[in-house]
Amino acid sequence: MKKKFLCFFLSITLLFCSVSFSIQAKDETPAFEWDGHPLIFIQGYSGPKLIRDRGLETEEQVWTFDPLDVVGKVGLNLFDIIGSVVDYAKGDTAPFVECFRNLTAEWFDNISMNPDGTSKYNISSYPYYIEEANVKYINEEKNGKYLPMTEGEFIEDLSRTIPEDRIYIFNTDWRRSHLDNCEHLMKFIDEVLEYTGSDKVDLYGMSHGGQLVATYLYYHGTEGKVDNAVMNSPAIGGTSLVMELLGPDPVAFDLNELLRFGGVMLHTELDLRWLGNILPAEFLNSLLKTAFNEVLLPYVIRFGSIWDLMDTETYVKLRDVYLDPVENAEIIEKADKMHFECMPNMSEGLKKAQEAGVNIGILANYGSHIGTGKEVDSDFIIDTVNTSGATPATFGERFSEGYKQLNTTCTDPTHNHVSPTRTLDASTCYLPENTWFNYEQYHTQTWWDTYTRALLLELVLTDNIKDVHSDPRFPQFEIAQSPLDGVYAKYNGPQSSGYYSDSSDTITLRNLSEAAIEIQSVTINGKAVDIGGKIKLKDSGTYDLKYKPQNNEFLTVEIAYTSKGVIIESDTYTRTVYFSHT
Repeated sequence: MKKKFLCFFLSITLLFCSVSFSIQAKDETPAFEWDGHPLIFIQGYSGPKLIRDRGLETEEQVWTFDPLDVVGKVGLNLFDIIGSVVDYAKGDTAPFVECFRNLTAEWFDNISMNPDGTSKYNISSYPYYIEEANVKYINEEKNGKYLPMTEGEFIEDLSRTIPEDRIYIFNTDWRRSHLDNCEHLMKFIDEVLEYTGSDKVDLYGMSHGGQLVATYLYYHGTEGKVDNAVMNSPAIGGTSLVMELLGPDPVAFDLNELLRFGGVMLHTELDLRWLGNILPAEFLNSLLKTAFNEVLLPYVIRFGSIWDLMDTETYVKLRDVYLDPVENAEIIEKADKMHFECMPNMSEGLKKAQEAGVNIGILANYGSHIGTGKEVDSDFIIDTVNTSGATPATFGERFSEGYKQLNTTCTDPTHNHVSPTRTLDASTCYLPENTWFNYEQYHTQTWWDTYTRALLLELVLTDNIKDVHSDPRFPQFEIAQSPLDGVYAKYNGPQSSGYYSDSSDTITLRNLSEAAIEIQSVTINGKAVDIGGKIKLKDSGTYDLKYKPQNNEFLTVEIAYTSKGVIIESDTYTRTVYFSHT
């Protein structure tokens, strides 16, 4: 047990440390002109920095999630951790709980909340003043310290088109309800407009920040202050991940998938999925659940934001378990308003904002189960239905032959909103004509993907794209193209990826990896296809595979390829791509 646990932490340490050399800035210059509006960037959950006792001698930063800090603290306490885990394996959970409490006490005590949802301590989010909130000031005066830790390439790409003093970072107290933070965002927008002299702003929100953008548009989207509003993997309808963590049942993290997600998050092709085969998954899941329930739960249930991150059915169920109607009345009042007023009417609210002139774009992902192992279509963190409003098939299955899209939101029978995988019906989306999907893309990891990176820049900075029909470069459904996916496949012809037409007869395979790969075999619908031996592809190299579909058949294409790794010399992976007749 000690050996396996030590192996686990050493490997995770290597994974996090790899970020220092694996993240590479993109150097392409966007081929379009900026619309001239200042851009407000809104981070995801727990991203914004929190400062205690601002302006006093005791001022200190008490929150930012830095993986390297976490790894460092684990390293300093590694032997105590291992000892407590051994005790846990023998049935004595107390030492582990105490050890985990000591590890996290400093972070979570500082950000603890009162029963009414207000902060226990004097906490502020940085920046405090509008003139300090732009990227130029943060870079020059703060050495970039308060820039978002995630999506660093986003800021770099924007800075090639937009002056840095026109990019504003909105940091808010992520613990609080969206109703509180929506008012904060409303005031921030007014301050940016006054400070810059602009008539409108552009908004970009990722994940929890995307949910905040949606909430702002619901309540204030008709006020004429926003031009473009883009939401990347937004938690508009919450996520079942929260329900899984707060619920009574044990979690069942898929360690292989969790390690792969970690690699994508850090933009590295370092692949540690093999660790999942040697680690005691059930035991580690039990540890995580115990740590959460015994140590973190008392803090978390007083965060108003947590209750906004649930679907309404889950909220009602867990509210009655964890919240006292008197002691927690203020938390309940705001959460009730979100769940019974805002969230169920979001589609209508976003449409009203569109009618008032806001150009809205939503990026969603599908094709993965939720991180805790629940079999629902998601981007590993947020359910696809909650991000987009789309209707998924039963996870692991496809819609039946002859399936007719529901058209509950889009009523135009000429629009095809069913995914090429036949697993997703986007005609029920909050905004069917303004929601783009990427198959097997992980949560918010769009900046390592050539397709969604280009789409995001267009949506955020220009008024060129009005809907999913505007530009053939950006179809509603695409296949993830990040380097860790290894291989990308597309049929020849004008149709978008994942589809083929009657004239299609060639599948182009492209190497996505930043290193050379070797394709071992290709099968279509379970039958081997002759590729004339093994195919070596350099970075961005392609291979044309001749294959003419028959009778509008649905195609399952499996590509087995070998990729050289960092820890192990090479390994063989399989990428599966689905094609439907358009």
